[in-house]
Amino acid sequence: MQRHDGPTGLVIRPQEDRDAAAATALRREADDAEVATEAGWLHRRSRIQPRHRFLGLTAELGGEVVAIGQAGVNVETTTPGASWATVKVTSARRRQGIGSALHDALLDHLREVGAKEVTTLARRTEEAERWATVRGWRRLLTGPLIALDPRTVPEPSPPPGFECLSMSAFDRPEAIFELTRIAIVDEPGPVPADDLRYEDWLGDWEDPDIDRDASTVVVHGELPVAFAYVKIAGARAQHVGTATLPAYRGRGLATAAKRHALRAAAAKGVTRITTSNAEENAAMRAINRKLGFEPVGEHVILGRPVELS
Repeated sequence: MQRHDGPTGLVIRPQEDRDAAAATALRREADDAEVATEAGWLHRRSRIQPRHRFLGLTAELGGEVVAIGQAGVNVETTTPGASWATVKVTSARRRQGIGSALHDALLDHLREVGAKEVTTLARRTEEAERWATVRGWRRLLTGPLIALDPRTVPEPSPPPGFECLSMSAFDRPEAIFELTRIAIVDEPGPVPADDLRYEDWLGDWEDPDIDRDASTVVVHGELPVAFAYVKIAGARAQHVGTATLPAYRGRGLATAAKRHALRAAAAKGVTRITTSNAEENAAMRAINRKLGFEPVGEHVILGRPVELS
């Protein structure tokens, strides 16, 4: 049990598998664009390794889960001391010190494991940003949250010699890993994703929230050269990543991958798909505008030193 300064009766304890439903509901409440399922949450818990230095906390009042917090080191970068954290509090229990109690406990953990800088990705609201700013967080990256009805997207038209396939049809995860590892290194972010390892990526590949039937890979012969990942839950979906090998950029392959994935999502009954890109990612933002995505909100990456002076 963790120390805290929250309301009387607040219990903060380590997360357990039985928290899956409540944790997933809190994530969706904090960002209604997020596709998150209990199965996905449990899968990600099962993939946690000691080197992730992970801590998951659950806050209860009167036996009811009212907030969750998670933190760990960033294992996808060579940047020393990089880490991440997130806190979600149900709206009816905000402004009672619960989020602060989780926040402080997570930072204590990150200090203990030697983290230096911490980042978080969140749906931007004025309330959330004020709360974070008071606690030493600052904006690092901002990007519009955009949405589209994928039923309006035309068929992909890759250049001659290239083909769009579903990832489930291209069942060579090692090759898709190599494509992903190389293609994401220069994606805008607070730290470069320059140390993605197969065992960690495989956890994402096997995540039940990723729809491999709709997710797309563009191949040139046997070589995968571009991808588009999609999460689907019922009629809603989330586009969670697109990239192309550097040597193949400028040929419309990312657009083809996205069109193929969006049409596949539409064929599964999806009527709304969301995505977001950093303001600095001008090329991908231009592709999304041409596809017809329209702004519905904003995502923000915030950061702070783990130890403030």
